[in-house]
Amino acid sequence: MERKWYKQGNGLLREMKEWLPGPHELIFWYLGQCGFVYKKEAIVYIDPVLNSLVDEKGDNMRYYPSPFSPDKVTADYVLCTHGHKDHLALETLTGIAKADLHTKFIVPGDCVETLVEAGIDRPRIIEACAKEELQLPGLTVYPIQAAHPVHQKTAQGKDVALCYQLTMGNIRILHLGDTYLTQQLLNDLLALKAPDLFFAPINGGDYFRTARDCIGNLNMLETANLAIMLKAAVTVPTHYDMVKGNTVDPLDFVRILREIDDAARWQLPALGEGVIYLPLSF
Repeated sequence: MERKWYKQGNGLLREMKEWLPGPHELIFWYLGQCGFVYKKEAIVYIDPVLNSLVDEKGDNMRYYPSPFSPDKVTADYVLCTHGHKDHLALETLTGIAKADLHTKFIVPGDCVETLVEAGIDRPRIIEACAKEELQLPGLTVYPIQAAHPVHQKTAQGKDVALCYQLTMGNIRILHLGDTYLTQQLLNDLLALKAPDLFFAPINGGDYFRTARDCIGNLNMLETANLAIMLKAAVTVPTHYDMVKGNTVDPLDFVRILREIDDAARWQLPALGEGVIYLPLSF
């Protein structure tokens, strides 16, 4: 059954343009899967998929359509965590590049040439390297190497998959993209300051999905425990609703999180819903 958007089209675009965060606030909108828009001094898209997804047989893989077309996007930065088409959607990226000529694209080194070959000018692409901070107007990016399914660099030493810590004004965002949990990743994440907003996958992995080349992720219990260990102020689960055959119920995650710590805070935004975040310290 096709799932419904809370808000989409011109209404969502108008809201994203007109809503303005207060001095200590950040606004984010949910675009499905791992896709979000963050708005503070800058407008940042991460892992947006604003085009159709089809499998090798040409069958539709999405449970819901895009909320708007890529040529409607206005963004300062677009980040992608890795090269899979439900995170780095080339039709989406090239559409944004044509629509907004000032947008910069931040991707792991392994993905840079993919964007260049698709027609995005090289000067507009910023290579993200693990543990090399990027200080940009309105945004600081600290990449961390993800394990998808293992920690990996190319023969040229380029990162394949990344998690991102984003700092926008007074607010820290930790977006894990796609990853398993390893000791290396845990050590890297524990070395960071506690995130205000923690975005992490919950779909897990199993034999049957692996058999059809569907790489898994953190499961619900791992993400819930990690949220507590990292002292995340608010946790937002990801990667549970877009692709057919790779979904889980996020309410199960909320139950697990509350069983571990019933004071833990969480958000489950509907598709296209905007959330105004204000840290507890204000």
